[in-house]
Amino acid sequence: ERLDIYNGLLLLPTIDLVFDKGFITFDEHGKIIISKRLYMPTALGINNDMSVRIRCEHSQYMEYHRDKVFEKTA
Repeated sequence: ERLDIYNGLLLLPTIDLVFDKGFITFDEHGKIIISKRLYMPTALGINNDMSVRIRCEHSQYMEYHRDKVFEKTA
């Protein structure tokens, strides 16, 4: 998995940090999902209109991120 090019996304550093910490994730179509635990996402340049291109090869990793890393509750 560590060497799989689809186990990662090219994100801006601030967005990458909140993604790694589970405050944002992306749905199966690449649309951003923002955790209610992220206070003032717009201060970091994050808004509900953001999306990334997700290929089918990303699917298993994104599903894991949504299920195990993403902070769903406030």
